[in-house]
Amino acid sequence: MLNFKNIFFSTVALCLVNVTFAQKGTQSPYSSFGLGERNYEGYAVFSGMGGVSLANSDSSLVNTTNPASYSYLSRHLPVLQIGMNGKFSNFSTESATTTQRHFGLNQFQLGLPIKKNWGIGIGLKPYSFTGYTVTNYTTNSDNDTIMQAVNEGSGGVRIANFGISYRPLNLKNIASVKKKEVVMDPTTNQKIKRDTIIKGYKTHHLSIGINGNYLFGTSEQIRSTEFIPSSIEIFNARVVDGIRVSGLSTELGVNYNYGFKSTKLSRNLAIGATYAPATEVRAFQDLYSFSYIGSFYRGQSVSVKDTIELTQDDEGLVYKPEAFGVGLQYQFSPYNSSSSLRLAADFKIEKWSTFYTQFSDVQNPGGLKDRMSIGIGFERAPTLSALIDPDNFFSGLTYRLGFNYAQTELLVKNNLGEEIALDNYGMSFGLSIPIRPGVSNTNLNFGGSLGNLGTTENGIIQERYMGLYVGFSITPERSNRWFLKRKYN
Repeated sequence: MLNFKNIFFSTVALCLVNVTFAQKGTQSPYSSFGLGERNYEGYAVFSGMGGVSLANSDSSLVNTTNPASYSYLSRHLPVLQIGMNGKFSNFSTESATTTQRHFGLNQFQLGLPIKKNWGIGIGLKPYSFTGYTVTNYTTNSDNDTIMQAVNEGSGGVRIANFGISYRPLNLKNIASVKKKEVVMDPTTNQKIKRDTIIKGYKTHHLSIGINGNYLFGTSEQIRSTEFIPSSIEIFNARVVDGIRVSGLSTELGVNYNYGFKSTKLSRNLAIGATYAPATEVRAFQDLYSFSYIGSFYRGQSVSVKDTIELTQDDEGLVYKPEAFGVGLQYQFSPYNSSSSLRLAADFKIEKWSTFYTQFSDVQNPGGLKDRMSIGIGFERAPTLSALIDPDNFFSGLTYRLGFNYAQTELLVKNNLGEEIALDNYGMSFGLSIPIRPGVSNTNLNFGGSLGNLGTTENGIIQERYMGLYVGFSITPERSNRWFLKRKYN
């Protein structure tokens, strides 16, 4: 039976959680490009496996990266998923180093298996972050500072997502496989191999899905030029440029699973693919440029002397580029083993070279390039018998390891005036702790990563970072199932 009280509280939480996204989610100078630093950090389970997720159809997770996964949610057992991410970064040049850190809510998702072979996903997550302060100084022949140019950014864009998935193919047939088994020959007392027939069933699943994403939020950039020392006779200049995004985009997904399952042996091969068409997202620009007396530094007010330009609510668009990805996953449980192993890989391309903003019929290219990324992940998870074993806590944990590499969309100029493309690479690891195993699918998930973006050669800024991911996947107990029709005598 549908529990309206649970839905009410979940909906209220979904509305209120937006407040926690208001904090600055990055402090990277590279967030000055485009709409900011893209949020490629996913839920803790996937981030712990190198970001691999496109072929995943775990019934205890809400996998927003592929909307086709929603139909695999366990019948009558919705999933409430909360993710928090943190990042500790060390930014370096050839002559200077600084450290930055932040931690906050990364996503809030609700997966609902509304009926057989149907599922929906509703949630909120960041799309991009903007947060940086970069100061450049101009000096005279006596090495005295005479002018400073300060660039600052803040804000970000979020996604409110709603997706639906349907599984048109859901076959389950009795089958058997032949397996070589090592046994002891009673006559010779030696180990021999013999063929064993294992009875089980084969499965074929095909699922399709679509995400409708509402993008909203503001990314603001402030550019100031100031003379030092300040004087009432010399005016400084500032431009405040804010872009407010408010529009829709879509993403399509497909997932196919083929497997064999028995009490002694399990194998599953899955492939997932997604496609997000290019979209012109509605946006508004607020532009304010003025001259003033005073300093950029916090705590000091400025005195506006003259307004140079003022534009409010100038309607335009942000061109969100097309993207596609494909993922492959093989999951198996060795014969009579107490654990299952999963190997997975993702390949993604995003056409950021086509990104631009357009206001007052003027098109502004983003100065980016296409992004290509690949991730590889490994997972060791317990079978049900090991999961509910009260005598061995560690055998009930899930362990993950992953690697990722990306040719990013960033193009930056070095001290020689050359445009340099930046690469990002790293490794990750993860751990899941079941809560009340055998009673519900609730899990506490942890992940961590180590990575590197860019280089320090010729004035480029290098970021070395450590990521931290915490997630809660909460499902009702099996005795408290949702969307269940009760029968009364």
